[in-house]
Order: sequence, then structure tokens, then C-alpha cells
Amino acid sequence: MADYDQDQDIETLAPDLGRKKLGVLGIVMLLGGLLAFLNPFAASLAAEAVAGLAFLTAGVMQLWQAITDTTRSTGDRGLTSLLGVVFVLFAISLVLNPLAGLITLTFLVAVFFTVIGALRVGLAWHLRPTRGWGWIMTSGVLSLLLAALIVLGLPEAALGLLGLFLSVDLTVAGVVTLALAWQKKAHD
Repeated sequence: MADYDQDQDIETLAPDLGRKKLGVLGIVMLLGGLLAFLNPFAASLAAEAVAGLAFLTAGVMQLWQAITDTTRSTGDRGLTSLLGVVFVLFAISLVLNPLAGLITLTFLVAVFFTVIGALRVGLAWHLRPTRGWGWIMTSGVLSLLLAALIVLGLPEAALGLLGLFLSVDLTVAGVVTLALAWQKKAHD
């Protein structure tokens, strides 16, 4: 068995930016997360804009594939085109009616938590005699409760929930990036 090299692990985890640039990236992400905490509605709108851009890009790529890929059958190309049109129309609806888009995206987050929670509960039930199954069950039940809270809080919850998730993600990612930069400093 090879010797464990902790320094090599840090190098593979942290982007190859150098210690200072990595630290600056961590600070920028941390500040972005804190700003999102201060105005979750604006952060929700920003998250919606990014989602709209992603759906638009995916839709255009689907349409391009349907037009240019002549190796597929007409039925396949038709379904690919339909999927592309749905993505583009969804992206346009997010831009034209941002508040309705926030509600839709927040509802999709609730669906995501419901599916994840149900899968975790099912997995925990399957693993029931195994040590630690209760933690998986607890995680699943909490995901289901979070989904229920989101749905019960709609439409008001939609105004800031995505921004709150974005702020938590940016803050945690900023702290982790700063920790990686600090770890690189300790090994330099």
C-alpha cells in the first residue's frame, strides 16, 4: 500500500490558482454569500436569471442538435426539438414574469426535497437493521418536512428562499475555499 500523502490531497482539492488567488476567491464568495443574506429577494432574482440562462442555453442546444444531427430518426429529432422548445419557452417565461418564475422554481425545489427525502426514508427503511440507519431516516424525514414547509409557505416563501439557499451555498463555499487557501499556506 502506498504512503498516504496529505499534501497531495490538498493540491487535488484546491484549484491551481495559488494561495493568494484562492484566498481572494474565497473572500469574494464569502462576501457574495453575506450580501445574499442581506437581500435574499435580490439573490433569488439573480438565481432565477441564472436558471433562465441555463434553460435557454439547454433549449438552444437541443434545437441545434435536432437540426444538425441527421443520423437520428425523424421521431428522435422531433422529440429533441420539442424538448428544446419547452426549455426555451420556460426560459422566456422566467424572464417575462420573474415572480411567477420564482414560485415555479421554488416549487421545483420542494419537489426535489420531496424526492430526495422519500428516497432517503426508503433507503433507511431498507437498511433498518444496519447501524446508523436512523441518521439516514432522520435526514429523509427532515427533507420531507422542509419540502412541506416550502409548499405551505408558497407563494410568499418564493420571494427569498432561492436567495437564502444561494447565500448559504456561497458562504459555505467561501469558507471552504479560504480553508483550502490556508491549508496551502501551511504546506508552502
